[in-house]
Amino acid sequence: MKGMRANTGCCLCAALGLAAPIPVLTLVKARAQSPVLLESEAEAFLESTSVKTAETIIQGWPSSSRLVAHAMIARYGKPLRFSEDALTWYNNGPWQRTVVHRNSWPHGLGDGDKNFLEQAVAYRVPDNKVDELKRFDPRLEADPVAAELSSRSESESANFLALNVAEEIITGRRGLEAARVFYLNTARLAAAGKGSSYYDGLLFDARPQTEND
Repeated sequence: MKGMRANTGCCLCAALGLAAPIPVLTLVKARAQSPVLLESEAEAFLESTSVKTAETIIQGWPSSSRLVAHAMIARYGKPLRFSEDALTWYNNGPWQRTVVHRNSWPHGLGDGDKNFLEQAVAYRVPDNKVDELKRFDPRLEADPVAAELSSRSESESANFLALNVAEEIITGRRGLEAARVFYLNTARLAAAGKGSSYYDGLLFDARPQTEND
């Protein structure tokens, strides 16, 4: 009889499409509350018993942000934190923090409807340069508390470009207008298939901070 109960539970789980067995009593109670479970109620019941992961969460995201999320998972592995609206990595590659957002942030020089990827480096921006960076690209964010400089764009390579040019503004190697022209020209050339070291990685020293820093 015990074997029959176990098999019944497994059959019920298989019928509902569940990967792990659920006690039969739980299903019986759900059925007792309503002789006929509506489809929406069945879906809600399955949702309550499922285990959420980063992969399952992003299945409900728009296709554009889902593609960015898949790219970051392929490159850096599973995120350390995730929610319905974002996946987050820390100290991955050259980045102190990487966040893939479900929704875009429509501001800045790039594709406003594709700004899903936020990435930050360990870099303390002088107070007198913060406004200049914002005028160059509103997607740049300087955090004096965390000593971070971050960019939000459509791709990792676009963040490399934005941060490399931002560092040149900070150090005085490019003025604001010259930086804007260089950024747009470099982006146009990249769209035409011409590469640039500004897209390939950080051209300045920025290490993710450790507990010893």
